[in-house]
Amino acid sequence: NNVFKRIEETFDIIPRLTAFLILFYEALVLADIKKLDLFIKQYQSDSLEPLSTFASGLKRDYAAVKNCLLYPQISNGPMEGTNNKIKMLRRRGYGRAGLELINALAVLPWYYKDIDENSRLKKSLAA
Repeated sequence: NNVFKRIEETFDIIPRLTAFLILFYEALVLADIKKLDLFIKQYQSDSLEPLSTFASGLKRDYAAVKNCLLYPQISNGPMEGTNNKIKMLRRRGYGRAGLELINALAVLPWYYKDIDENSRLKKSLAA
């Protein structure tokens, strides 16, 4: 505890950053739009440029941030995962892969997944 006190005394920016992080954390964890508004209003014109840039960025993307807090169960993760797989396949095929290989890389994982699911289904029905 003494170490933290000495750090705070040595670096006067630490208490400001702590307050910044606590207010933002509360807005996120509680999914409180009013706290988010307070956070943006308080820090968008802060004298520390990184803090004001962060708060101004939140204000620019306010609709997306607000929707993220209001609807946490909605995610674009599955779409991003699919997009990532497509990009990976494209990169693997640059310069040396023919159309057949790229097709095999794209189709075979789902083909084998279907075979595994069917065999598990047959085993569970037999039991």
